[in-house]
Amino acid sequence: MSSIDYKEAFDKYYQNKYDFNTSSLTAAEIDGIKKMAREKRVDYALAPIGTGIFDWILKQNSNISFELISFDSEKIDGMLYIPTTGEERAYIILNANKPLVNQIFTAAHEFYHYEKDYQIFKSNPYVCDFSSLKDINEMRASRFAAELLLPEEALTREVKDYLKIMSISSGKDMVFRDYAVISIFLTIRYQMPLKAVIYRLYEEGYIDNVGKYIENYDFIKMVLKNAGDFKKNVGELYSRENNYIITFNPIYQNMEKAYRAGNATREDIISDAEKLNLNMDIIYNFLNGEEKKEDDVDDEELFSYINKTRR
Repeated sequence: MSSIDYKEAFDKYYQNKYDFNTSSLTAAEIDGIKKMAREKRVDYALAPIGTGIFDWILKQNSNISFELISFDSEKIDGMLYIPTTGEERAYIILNANKPLVNQIFTAAHEFYHYEKDYQIFKSNPYVCDFSSLKDINEMRASRFAAELLLPEEALTREVKDYLKIMSISSGKDMVFRDYAVISIFLTIRYQMPLKAVIYRLYEEGYIDNVGKYIENYDFIKMVLKNAGDFKKNVGELYSRENNYIITFNPIYQNMEKAYRAGNATREDIISDAEKLNLNMDIIYNFLNGEEKKEDDVDDEELFSYINKTRR
């Protein structure tokens, strides 16, 4: 898969990290999530979605829009911003300070929340932090994202292809290094976080001791980032640049509409703008500007402010 000497590399490095564990989900919950993921990705069959997730989500529902916001907190991966007024509108807000590969996963994660938790988020929106899955609902959303981006059937096919290429008789003969290598390959091919790939192998029963792989996660990631044949692909995945979302950032316009309509106070707008790391010059410009006439906003959809973000 590349010219890297995996044996030499794995003999030298070792680190400890943990993430993406959804083992608390019941068999029934997992079956339901798998069914939903299969139904949603029908046009892709077993092909990777990857960076296509952004366009795919927009085609799934025209009421969804994307926003890229540079959050100060590294803990924030993304959030679903749902107005308190106006049909089924929603914004999937991604942390622009996160690598593209994280933004891909976050988009799929937030899409699940839109499909399943719209009313809950409408009354009590919250941010998503994948470094510590706080509750079962977050686990469901992350498991859906993993199943959507790398479904069980595609994973089975990839493992079989690896066995054939490497002339290994069966999965029972695969060792730690084999699964580490295939994790790297799947991360690049399916454009999803390395940890999520490792947990997919665990979830589908290919590896038993997931802790061993998580303990060596930093090393495996180092090998991934130095995979010569794939350096350009990996560089894009781990850059912060996202050229797959076209956004004109209507957050400012929507905050102004909410302020003009009386749905948010001046203090609310300033507080939310600071939390979202927005340009405060733009915010103060409309807060201190001339009031609009009432009929200027008669036919405009009015958005509420983003209630509260946890850092």
